[in-house]
Amino acid sequence: MTNIELKNKLLDIVNNYKTIYGMGTWGWIVTKSAIERKKKESSWWTTTRINTISKVIDKDYFMFDCIGLIKGILWGWNGNSKAIYGGAGYNINKVPDVNTEGMLAKCINVSTNFNNLEIGEYLWMSGHCAIYIGDGLCVECTPIWKNGVQITAVGNIENKKGYNSRKWTKHGKLPYITYTKKEIKSYKIIVDEIPIYTNSNNAKNKKDSVGTWKKNTYYIFNESNGMINITKTKNTPGAWVNPNDNVIKENTEKPIEQIPIEPEIPIEETEKPVNDSNLTPPIDSSEEPIKEIPKEDIVEIKENIFIRIFKLITNFISNLFKK
Repeated sequence: MTNIELKNKLLDIVNNYKTIYGMGTWGWIVTKSAIERKKKESSWWTTTRINTISKVIDKDYFMFDCIGLIKGILWGWNGNSKAIYGGAGYNINKVPDVNTEGMLAKCINVSTNFNNLEIGEYLWMSGHCAIYIGDGLCVECTPIWKNGVQITAVGNIENKKGYNSRKWTKHGKLPYITYTKKEIKSYKIIVDEIPIYTNSNNAKNKKDSVGTWKKNTYYIFNESNGMINITKTKNTPGAWVNPNDNVIKENTEKPIEQIPIEPEIPIEETEKPVNDSNLTPPIDSSEEPIKEIPKEDIVEIKENIFIRIFKLITNFISNLFKK
């Protein structure tokens, strides 16, 4: 494990797991049986402390103490809530089960000068320890302040606003950690496949691609000319890629414009009807209805007609005798 990996693991616990301080534990899941076991092993487990820890039973909390945080990670702790030790083994990876003073004795380059601290160094004071993570900060597990794994300021360097602070006595490098000043970064390919090249110039000019790598997260080995050398194995050269190829392009095609359908307008009849004598003209319903003639008027009309006819006959006979 590198010092950068140790730092990232500590930050992962701080940011993504619920923790509480428990003397003699190295990432145990908080259960009633675990508490009963520790109660028998240490006088630290008083009734008051047991009551405090019991409040988070079966709530996915993990118990650490200060040295147990470091040993748990080195023993393979991975946050497995189904395992009593959170996925850690015991006394494995050549990392012994020692207390804070015993771990300091294992360190190299132990010093009281805090001017040149490196990420991943072991910080020690009587009965307590932490790991330096850079920028004047460390990660420790303590029953004070937040009562669990937390980030605090290294008072030997500076007191940082927003962080609790303490001064440490000594620091040193753990023999189980590989220290590197170069932080290993990762690069995530988000497209299905990205072209790869043998050098940064070809990648920049997108010339002579030698294949493709699929969507995944890779380690960054080197960067040059704005191009990135990604690798599947840490600290090993890989292939060059152009970040411009790692962009999901949006659909730039202009959508087909939907032409709104206008409501159908009835066509006004402008042609004159054909003049056909065989066609019956429509009845004009606007004309006044024919008035019916009263019977009295009909009788009078008939009498007038008879009188006229009589006069005509009389005149005819009279004229006939005159001749």
